[in-house]
Amino acid sequence: MSDYDGDDLLSHSLCTTQSIEKESFTEQDLKTHLASLDSISWAVEEILQVRRGDEYIIASEQSLEPQEERDDGTYKNATYEVYKISGSGDQKGMPEAKHKENGDDPQQVLSVDSVWSTLKEVNKDGEAVGRITILQEVPPLVLGAVHMTMRKHFDVDELFQHLISNEGNNGKTKAYMDRATESSPLRHRTFFFVFKYYTVVHREKCTPAPWQRYDTRPADRKWPDHVDIAECSSILALSLGGDPIKKYRARVKKRDIKDHVIFATSAPWQLLSIQCFPDDEHTMRSEGSRRPLCNGPFAFLDSLALEYHDAVTRYSQINDEVTKLITPPSQFMFDSELRDGLLFEDENFSYSRRYFWAYNTLGVINVGIDSMVSAYKETFTQEFWEGKHEKLWAHPSPDLRDGQDYARCMGVLRQELDREVNNLETVRKRNEKTRDEISSLREQLFSGSSVKESRRAIEQGDNIKILTVVSMLFLPLTFVTSVFGITTLEISVDDWRFPVTLIAVCIPFFMVIFVLQTRWGMRMAKKMGNRIDSYTNELFGRPPSTNPWQTTGDHDRVTECLQPQENGFDMAFSLSIRFVEADHGL
Repeated sequence: MSDYDGDDLLSHSLCTTQSIEKESFTEQDLKTHLASLDSISWAVEEILQVRRGDEYIIASEQSLEPQEERDDGTYKNATYEVYKISGSGDQKGMPEAKHKENGDDPQQVLSVDSVWSTLKEVNKDGEAVGRITILQEVPPLVLGAVHMTMRKHFDVDELFQHLISNEGNNGKTKAYMDRATESSPLRHRTFFFVFKYYTVVHREKCTPAPWQRYDTRPADRKWPDHVDIAECSSILALSLGGDPIKKYRARVKKRDIKDHVIFATSAPWQLLSIQCFPDDEHTMRSEGSRRPLCNGPFAFLDSLALEYHDAVTRYSQINDEVTKLITPPSQFMFDSELRDGLLFEDENFSYSRRYFWAYNTLGVINVGIDSMVSAYKETFTQEFWEGKHEKLWAHPSPDLRDGQDYARCMGVLRQELDREVNNLETVRKRNEKTRDEISSLREQLFSGSSVKESRRAIEQGDNIKILTVVSMLFLPLTFVTSVFGITTLEISVDDWRFPVTLIAVCIPFFMVIFVLQTRWGMRMAKKMGNRIDSYTNELFGRPPSTNPWQTTGDHDRVTECLQPQENGFDMAFSLSIRFVEADHGL
C-alpha cells in the first residue's frame, strides 16, 4: 500500500463535491421498460430470459418475488453490492454500503426483490457525490433493472453487447477510454474496460451463463483428467455527470476533424461493475478499507486494480491445473508399467491429446494476458499519471502544487496496478515455461513411440524376409515339377531324369540364395555386375558408366565425393549432377 492516509488522498482540489442526481423508480416502470427491450439484439439472446422447468420466461413476465432455484444452478451464487460516497462530513469519500439496508442473506444468495429495493432509489438523502454498483452472476431480471436505472448515465446497450458477445472486442480485454470524439453525447461522459478471459469452472458450484462458451458435455462423457474451462467476462464502467468543461474541434486523422467533449475529473459520478465469472471466486469490496474515494476516476482505478487482481488469480489457477495435468506422478519412478504408459502412446492417443490441448490452451491464455497488459499500458501512460493527458481526467494545473498532490494520490493506485500487471506478466512467463515442458514431453513421447514403431517395422520386415526366403525355396521345386508335369512327357516311376534335374536345379539355386544373404556374397555380386557392365560397354562401344555407385571402387569414390570442400554448395551440386547423369546414362 502507500504511506498516504485518508487526509492525503483528499488534499487536492479535484475531490468531488457536487451531488449526483436524485432518482426514483417503481415496479411498474420496470415492467414497462422490460417490455420495450424484447426487440434489442442482446436482449433476445437469453440474457433477459430465465428457465423455469421446460420453458424460458422473458424478463418482462418474471416476478420480483423469490422463485424456485434453477436446476442448473446458474444464478445460485449471484451477489451484489451498492455503495454511496458522501462528499462532506466525517465519512467524506468513504464507501457506505447501501445493500445492507435491504437485508443481507447470510448465505450470500441474491434476492431479486432486495436488489430492486436498492437500485430503485438513487441518492435519496441528496448527500451522495458518487455511487458504486457491483453485480456478480446477475439474473436476467436484475440486468433489466440495471438497464433501466443506469440508462441516463451509460449507453447500457453498448455495455451489455460487449459483455455477452465478442463483437468489437474480438474476445479480448479492451479499454474504451478515448471517448471525447464519440458520436453519442451519452458516450462522451462514459469510460469502460471490457474484460474477456477464461476461468476454471467447478460445475458443482455454478454453471456458465448461456452466452459463455464452455464444454457442455455431461461429466460421464469426459475424460477423468478433464479440466473444465469457460469464458468469463466483466464490464467496469465510469460515468461523469454535470456539463462538459471543454469543447473544441481537432483533427483526429489526416482528413477527419471532429468535435471533442471533455468532462471534469471532479464531476459527480457513477461506477458500474457487472461480473460474469462462473467460478464463485469473486473479490468483494472490503468495507474495512479506510481508503477514501476522492472522485470518480480514483474509484474507477481502485476497482480496476481489483479486476486485475482477480485476473491474476484465475490465470494462475489455470496454470496450476494444466501443470498438474501434464506432470507425471512421482510413482512413475518405481512403476515400470506407468513409465511405459508415459513413454509410449496408447491406442486412444491419450497423451498426444492431453499435450495438444494443454499446449494450445496456454497459448490462447497468453494471448489474453497480452491484451490485458496492453490495455493497461497503452491507456495509462506517464502523461496520464502526471495529470497532463488532455482527453483523460487531466488536472487543470498539473505543474502547480495542487497538481503534484493529485499526481501523488494517483501514484497510490499506480503502484497497485503496476504490481498486478507485473504479476500478470509473471503468469505469462510461467505459461511459456510450462509450454516448453509440454514440448519436451511431446518430443519424448514421439521419440519413444517412433522407436516402438521402428522396432515393429523391423519385426515385420524380418517376417516378410522369412516368407520371401521360404517362397524362394519352393521356386525351383515348382519349376522342376511344372516341367515334368507336362502331359506330353511320358516318365516312368524309375526314370532317373527327374531326381537328377531336381538336384541340378535346386542345389545351385539354394547356394546362390545362401551366398547372397552374406555381406561377402553381396560385394562379390556387385563386383561381378560392374565387370559385366564394363564388358558390355566395351563390346557395344558405349562410354564407361559415371555413376559413382556402380564402379569397382565404391567406397573410395563415395569418400572422394564427400570430402570437405571449400564450398559446401558446390560439393552438393556436383554430387547431384553426377547422380542425374548416371540415371540417364550420360
